[in-house]
Amino acid sequence: MEMKIEKKQSESNLEWISKNLHCEGLGPHNRSLELVVETIVDVDAKVDIGGAHRGHGMEKSFAIRLSGTSGLQYRISVHFRQRFADLLAERFADTDLSEEDSLDILMQPFRYMLNYDIHWYDERDGNWEHICIHGHRDRPITSWPGDELATTIRTLGDDLRHSVFDKNMNTLRSTLCKSYMLSWCGHHTAVGISFEDVTHFIRHIRAMEGARNKEDFEAAQQTAMLEIYGIKPILSQQSTDYILA
Repeated sequence: MEMKIEKKQSESNLEWISKNLHCEGLGPHNRSLELVVETIVDVDAKVDIGGAHRGHGMEKSFAIRLSGTSGLQYRISVHFRQRFADLLAERFADTDLSEEDSLDILMQPFRYMLNYDIHWYDERDGNWEHICIHGHRDRPITSWPGDELATTIRTLGDDLRHSVFDKNMNTLRSTLCKSYMLSWCGHHTAVGISFEDVTHFIRHIRAMEGARNKEDFEAAQQTAMLEIYGIKPILSQQSTDYILA
């Protein structure tokens, strides 16, 4: 009975997102909301309506709570500004986004239409510590905010792998250097993960963090991929592919 009640509540919270963040006339935004909901379900995250870290009367806020493969607990506080979306929808039918920079030009004044901040739970003092893994704010906008949120959810849900495979995850790597051991001590890591497994992983991401240049970083990253995941990169000028070693 308790599981049925939890499942019903979870479905209700997902419906709340689809209903309350929807904006008539803003198709791409609405489709990105569908992606967010699908991603929440895929990674088995929980939605807490009204559980965001901050927010005010002009925002609709909720929190997404999930565990990474590290066992670390994350909270993503999401804030949606309906007035931003409504104003954007007024003339969206008149836009032409075929040019490469069109979306960036359109979205610059609306980039915080859907915004979020991320925290991880520190069991040492019971506080939620902020972590910033957003895309660079000085770079052109190439996707809708919901798409970025869905990517962030997947990244945190598989935090160990992304810390190795994604060169831009500097903050995530530095966070895992301390939090992964905390997670292991608190019995939150996967069954069978040993102290040696954790220290082995941390040594590799420390090596990546301590790289003095691009070449040193790539060498440390390739070693980590091979020794942790058994994956050997095949490098070429056009692309980077991976094979099982």
